[in-house]
Amino acid sequence: MKRVLVVDDSPVMRHYVARALKMTGMNLAIHEAENGRVAMEKAFQILPDVIITDLNMPEMSGQELVARVHAAAELSATRVLVLSADRSDGRVGEMTRAGADDYLTKPVTPEALKNSLMRILEVRP
Repeated sequence: MKRVLVVDDSPVMRHYVARALKMTGMNLAIHEAENGRVAMEKAFQILPDVIITDLNMPEMSGQELVARVHAAAELSATRVLVLSADRSDGRVGEMTRAGADDYLTKPVTPEALKNSLMRILEVRP
């Protein structure tokens, strides 16, 4: 079972992403955090396979979260999927350079989530 940490300051969006993840049919343990600071605390506890994060959040942004995850030796195997409403090419490139493994825009479909997770986790159908 793969561990996924969904990070978004909107409870509605966290619920939507968790539900979409369940609809993928993948065997996932889904955890949630309301910002990057809480996500880092949870990440050290659960050692997620994937963190799905929004960018614009209070206390610690998704961009800072990506940087901290990649700086932490304990989280070296954790993949990061950015899920944001920002569709600009500049932002996508910036997050890829920062270490994001994939970047999807909101709203996201269960199929797009599944395809991204399978790609970044190198899961074969």
